[in-house]
Amino acid sequence: MGVISDKDKQFIKDLFGKTMAADVTVVCFTQHDSPLSVPSTECMYCKETRELLEEVSELSDKIKLEVHDFVGEADLAREYGVERIPATVLKGAAKGMVRFYGIPAGYEFSSLVEDIVDVSKGTTDLVEATKAELAKLDKDVHIQVFFTPT
Repeated sequence: MGVISDKDKQFIKDLFGKTMAADVTVVCFTQHDSPLSVPSTECMYCKETRELLEEVSELSDKIKLEVHDFVGEADLAREYGVERIPATVLKGAAKGMVRFYGIPAGYEFSSLVEDIVDVSKGTTDLVEATKAELAKLDKDVHIQVFFTPT
């Protein structure tokens, strides 16, 4: 049995089919599976995050999943600005990326689905006044949003 219910899978598959404009690469940074459990180095929710992203990626042929080992591919993690795991990076044709840390479960799952759609379109639902103000920025800005699991 999967993480996402069959009913929800069908809903998301239909949503992706109607709303996704272009390909999205979902990059998952996780911990290499090991038969040994070392509590001080074990990644909480890495396995579950990977399973969730595998299921999501199966819901549209426009979603390409890449899974990388955070330690073994440290240079690549740095390229993506990933500092902890589990990490999910969404990237499309447009400039920029969306990064999630932790498992996107509960209410955060709907944010993941919406962000996949937005990244595929290369747009956001920001109002024009906000876009105009953001266009005035003359250097990159790093924004972090923190939330508690639901």
